[in-house]
Amino acid sequence: MATKINLRSPYYIKVSKTALTSVELKLYIYTGTFTANGSVASGTLRYTITKKPLGSNAYVVFEVSELVRDYLEVEFNGDYNSEAVWLNAIATVTGGGTNPVTVTPDNTNGFIGLDGYGYFEEGANPTLSTTALQSNKTIIALDDNLFRVPVFVAGTESVSLLYKGEVKQTIDLSSASVDETTEQIRYISANSTGSGDVTYDSFQERVLNDGGTFEGSSCLSEFLDSVSIGLIDEVYVSSASGVEVFKVNTLEECLYTPIKVTFVNKFGAFQDLIFFKKSIDKTSVKGESYKSSIFDLATLTYKTYQHQLTQFMVQGSDSITMNTGFLPEDYNQVIEQLMLSEQVWATFVTDTEELIRPLVPKTKSFTHKTHLNDKLINYTIDFDIANNKINNIR
Repeated sequence: MATKINLRSPYYIKVSKTALTSVELKLYIYTGTFTANGSVASGTLRYTITKKPLGSNAYVVFEVSELVRDYLEVEFNGDYNSEAVWLNAIATVTGGGTNPVTVTPDNTNGFIGLDGYGYFEEGANPTLSTTALQSNKTIIALDDNLFRVPVFVAGTESVSLLYKGEVKQTIDLSSASVDETTEQIRYISANSTGSGDVTYDSFQERVLNDGGTFEGSSCLSEFLDSVSIGLIDEVYVSSASGVEVFKVNTLEECLYTPIKVTFVNKFGAFQDLIFFKKSIDKTSVKGESYKSSIFDLATLTYKTYQHQLTQFMVQGSDSITMNTGFLPEDYNQVIEQLMLSEQVWATFVTDTEELIRPLVPKTKSFTHKTHLNDKLINYTIDFDIANNKINNIR
């Protein structure tokens, strides 16, 4: 298995050899199919770094995460893709004769980079989880909508979905291929199969994704409200080190229109957070202005309908305030990772379209709430829509 790198935190590679005089490290960075060190394509060579040891040290240390992250593109268009990049770090040592060379961490099987990060207390070169790629053990799901559990395929043997103690489905990943960057993360849902996962969340989104038009009716609404599709209340993620259990609480929302926010969490995986309650849309406008003379010297008159105060460079921006509804305490970690994320999107669904908009969290601090101190836990988060109101893309 390739060594997992979280590219938003520093990642150090140490090359050691007694009596070395210099080290040349070549970084081959690419997507697609993994290639072993001995046959990596020359066209994927991105950096060649040469360093000398400090003083009498018998080692040289390289920090590579920022260099590798430049080649990782993370996009969300409604599809839950595995966003990753391969790294082959090949060292050539000068000096030291026949003394053995040691590379730490081991570079034999290459590295796989994700857009994750470690916290200060997790130390240097944090690997984090190699199974389930989320912190919260309780999942709040919207009724008749799919929820997803991101898992790192190389470290996961199987994922089982249960309802009332009965196994409804098991996804076997023990022999799954991990040779492609697109195969590193699976987003397991109630409609997953051994070969793939689905991109839609609800019946309405499935219709829209297939190019249809969702025509609401009282009969259809009554039917959809009367049944719950794909109910799951537990997820078991199994690996060589044991089983992780995730509890799923499925909630209905009858008054407000829930909004799904998707963000890249600390593990470098997409994670969904449903904002169930009240949302408020806002538009702000700004621009420049100047006063101009509208007096006509020839006629000694001016037009009363002409602008004396003239505006220019007028532009607008949208923002939205969302409320989560009541959450368990371990969602403190989810809110924290949402606010630390550099990539956030909201999915807005109407009868005619599914619109995904990029967001920037405007709220920059929050208080970690507990049931002891706060009883019921609801978070209100402000977001800016990450583009201008008037299209000025040139």
